[in-house]
Amino acid sequence: MVDAYTADRAKLVSKGSEKRAQRHTELADAANQVRAKLRRYTGQRQTFLAMQDEVKDMRRNQAPEALRHAQSRHEHSGMTDEQWAAFLLDYTGPVDDNLSAYVKWVDGEIAKLKGTPPQPGDPDTSYFPDDTDLTTLTQAVLEAEMARLEKLVNADKDAQRRYAALSSNIATETAALQTLTEKLNDAKGAKERARQLQADREAAYGRAFDALVAEQSVLEELYAPLMARLGASSGTLKKLSFSVARTADVEQWADVAEDGLIDLRKTGSFRGKGTLQKKANEVLKSAWETGDSASVIAAMAEFRRLYQSDLLDHSPVARTDQAEFRVWSKRFAQWLFSTDHIEIRYGIEYDGVDIRKLSPGTRGIVLLLLYLGLDDKDDRPLLIDQPEENLDPKSVFDELVQLFTEAKSHRQVIMVTHNANLVINTDADQIIIAEAGPHPHNSLPPITYVSGGLENAEIRKMVCDILEGGAGAFQERARRLRVRLDR
Repeated sequence: MVDAYTADRAKLVSKGSEKRAQRHTELADAANQVRAKLRRYTGQRQTFLAMQDEVKDMRRNQAPEALRHAQSRHEHSGMTDEQWAAFLLDYTGPVDDNLSAYVKWVDGEIAKLKGTPPQPGDPDTSYFPDDTDLTTLTQAVLEAEMARLEKLVNADKDAQRRYAALSSNIATETAALQTLTEKLNDAKGAKERARQLQADREAAYGRAFDALVAEQSVLEELYAPLMARLGASSGTLKKLSFSVARTADVEQWADVAEDGLIDLRKTGSFRGKGTLQKKANEVLKSAWETGDSASVIAAMAEFRRLYQSDLLDHSPVARTDQAEFRVWSKRFAQWLFSTDHIEIRYGIEYDGVDIRKLSPGTRGIVLLLLYLGLDDKDDRPLLIDQPEENLDPKSVFDELVQLFTEAKSHRQVIMVTHNANLVINTDADQIIIAEAGPHPHNSLPPITYVSGGLENAEIRKMVCDILEGGAGAFQERARRLRVRLDR
């Protein structure tokens, strides 16, 4: 098209104006170079403006949202709003001033390239000497000189208009050709860049799992002494174990995609809710929970090989809408390689069952066993309120009595209880019996206290009456102490 316009323009050159036409062509080439620079500077300016918008969005929306998520995840931190404010994400440098300076700089460069039109003078006199370096001239000066030459190339007014129109068309098509050439050169390396970007994404994905594996290893190392001690224990304590595990909430991961990221109504491999979770369980779950970074990367590559094309077909955005599809593709990739659904969990198990799944009574026993059995170096007084709650008498005797007996050998144990087994079989040295009197109107009831040892007949009677321990337990205590007790 440019060649055709050039040929048509050459036909309009009057005899004797060939030198002016040649000069016009040289000026047009120089003007095209200036326009190319202007396009690059304009592109930079748009980039700086977009970055300013991103900075504003980060501060106005993304950072506050990230802080809100952190507060919801750690709602029991007890931190005040002022303390949480320190966790609000922001940029480390003066990005506002920097970007404003960049925009000001690029505006200055654009202004220098455009220049100002020269004052009209003698139409037969050039605006600059013939030996001037054309690359140093502004767009306004070049266009003014080209307009002057266009009037001299042909005396006929109609021919001048046609010559000017063809020159304008040539400039427009040349600029378009330069733009297409730049895009073509950029596209030639697009495949390799896409391959490199995918490799970088997979490497970053692997590093995320390296961090998870490292966290898991640190926790295992940190609690190794506890696990070793539990393993070497005897009796009930041997039933306790400490576990560290990596868990993947595949359902949560799949729900993110199925709740709007992919269209479940479309006919295809992922039609209907639940299909994505099933396929992820088959290919990804095992690697997510037990594999190293290399295994996870390999599993994700296999998942993409099997299902990525099908998932793209379920896009709610038509591929023909390139701008919207590009935005959706970015969200899709962020979801696909996300790790929010994977976490390291650690906890106590009792007889192979997670403590959180035990009944309240059994869970109470486990925690008490753990505290009494492992905290045997602490000699501070221990105060416990009704440790037998939700427990049957046999469990109290089998699980707690021995531990309390061992604990009182090196620390004072103060216990509030209604269970005779704990009072009698732990060889309590001092018993305090509290009794509430009648509850008078508009005041608290009077409370009286009686204290003493089990060798005291009155105390034994009150223990039998209130705690229902029974006389047999006392006789057993007397046999061990080798004393005679009056009935």
